[in-house]
Amino acid sequence: MPDHYDLPFPKFPSNKLADTWTTLAYIAAKTKNMRIGTVASPIPRYVPSQLAKIIAHVDILSEGRVTAGLGAGWNREEFINYSPHGDYEEPKVRLERFVEGLQIMIKLWTEEKVTFKGKYYKLENATLLPKPVQKPHPLIWSGGFGSHMLKISAKYFNGWFVHREAWAPEEGGYGAPTPEEYGEKVERIKKYLQNYGRNEKEFTFALLGWMSEKERMKDEIKILEKYADYGCQYYIVEIPLKQPLANGKYIELLRTFAREVMPSFC
Repeated sequence: MPDHYDLPFPKFPSNKLADTWTTLAYIAAKTKNMRIGTVASPIPRYVPSQLAKIIAHVDILSEGRVTAGLGAGWNREEFINYSPHGDYEEPKVRLERFVEGLQIMIKLWTEEKVTFKGKYYKLENATLLPKPVQKPHPLIWSGGFGSHMLKISAKYFNGWFVHREAWAPEEGGYGAPTPEEYGEKVERIKKYLQNYGRNEKEFTFALLGWMSEKERMKDEIKILEKYADYGCQYYIVEIPLKQPLANGKYIELLRTFAREVMPSFC
């Protein structure tokens, strides 16, 4: 699920946005096998220690099925109205908050007592109990495209994803990456993984995108094959509330996607 309280885009009506982690806790109780997670929760919009507690608890409720997508955030209105510091800071500051917050979360998941003295956050003998089911911590995927985020992804994360569509360019986001551009980022992350002494086989390269209309499923296979050729291992299918699936037949389209597209990659 995306993690938003307010969005400026008409195709994402804010009156239909659910609180993400509350909803995932509900889904955890209703399912047994499917993994659940976010794309992505913006760490600087939360108190990092609180977000660590929330994710740990949902990991317990789901018996270890959380994949937490995490990012630095981009929505000005949400930061002003919902973040604890009530300010939409410059990208450099949000990135710094993101890294500090991430370090705090990992420490709380893996250490008994945490004291942390950072530029933005401080903890004193903090304890997070009970610990998550997954060890050393729930799977975490990053959702950034910039050079700094690629290095951070390789250093701390278990996976990386990027949106197949243009992402908030008016807010400083990026345009839709071509398969070739996606592949270039994959190779850079692999290089960084090697530099950090990490095993790339334990890292997942993912892609987030819309599910096409039924008539375009064959075209969808060709598109996804190109991304797979350039290193994509995992496809996250978004089901939008409005366009481009205007007819609302989401379950029918999901079944068609499962029947016609997924077997091509199994």
